Amino acid sequence: MPTANIVYWYGLKDMPRDGGGLRAIAWNDALTELGFKTSVHALRSVALGPSSKNLLRAIKKQLIPMPLASSLPLMAPADLNVVTVPAVFSSAVSMLDQSSLVFDWMDLWSVNALTMGRSSWMSRPGGIIQSKVWARRQRALVTRPAANIFAGYEDHESTEVTGSAPGFWIPTPISAAQRAWPQPTRAVRRVGFIGNFVYPPNVMSLKDFFDKYGRIFLDKGIEIYVAGFGSEVVTTWGVNATVLGKVESLAAFYGSIDAVIVPIDHGGGIKAKAVEAMAYGIPVYGTSHVASGFSPEWRRFIGDIDDLLRTGAITIPTPSKQEFSTIFSQAAFTAAVARVVDLVKPNV
Repeated sequence: MPTANIVYWYGLKDMPRDGGGLRAIAWNDALTELGFKTSVHALRSVALGPSSKNLLRAIKKQLIPMPLASSLPLMAPADLNVVTVPAVFSSAVSMLDQSSLVFDWMDLWSVNALTMGRSSWMSRPGGIIQSKVWARRQRALVTRPAANIFAGYEDHESTEVTGSAPGFWIPTPISAAQRAWPQPTRAVRRVGFIGNFVYPPNVMSLKDFFDKYGRIFLDKGIEIYVAGFGSEVVTTWGVNATVLGKVESLAAFYGSIDAVIVPIDHGGGIKAKAVEAMAYGIPVYGTSHVASGFSPEWRRFIGDIDDLLRTGAITIPTPSKQEFSTIFSQAAFTAAVARVVDLVKPNV
């Protein structure tokens, strides 16, 4: 039986089921289905995760938005090595056989450093410097593995340089759900945002949204519902929003709103919350940063938040379940991974 290693921040037991966690699980499921004996290797313990209250770590993140370079964990040799955290890409190049190596760029740290650095005056200088450093590293690193995988479509296009290894856009899969409602034509009266509020880019982006749009939405008579793990923090912001906290039923949440807002301008890759809303048949309104994660033919399913203020009516189409499944299902992800495996290890 061929073997595969997957390197991510967390192991399967502690894997958060959102964003990058969903993607790491998708890799594990795909390779297991393809006949690999698969092991997921964690770079950090839960105690050092994003919820850590360590003061020194908090100060470091203020000054240097992105993690510094680190080393691969100890792991047994494998036929295929999928490494998903840029901090250990250089270590992987020096320690692993290039013909076995796949880099999954869940996001580009040159983008993350810049956008997350904008969160405060303290982090801005470090973000600018790190962005330049990572832009240079990316140009070198994309030439080193047997294949590069990208979660965000424009991330793929922006890293094409002479000598790049073959690159593939493989978006993070989300299970298609029963439609929360038939696609309506009524005016938007209630919008919703759901996310993990332990993840800093979500908090920073939503604060920016309320600063720019909160009063305008209120004047337009559009309610804003906020939900997700840790969303109770929004009650301390002094904004006009209904805060639901962690919800037990996604279908109930999506069925209670007219449209989803994804006002994310921080981080990179593809925004799983936009994909999830599509899975439930709910119109999505976001930023150009969100739209950049999708291929051009899929950007028609992402409206601009300003459109809600101009018309107040739902005009953004939603994909059919069949359309959605052809690109965002686990089956589609596994089929794409199979093509990469054939390229990287044709004899496995």
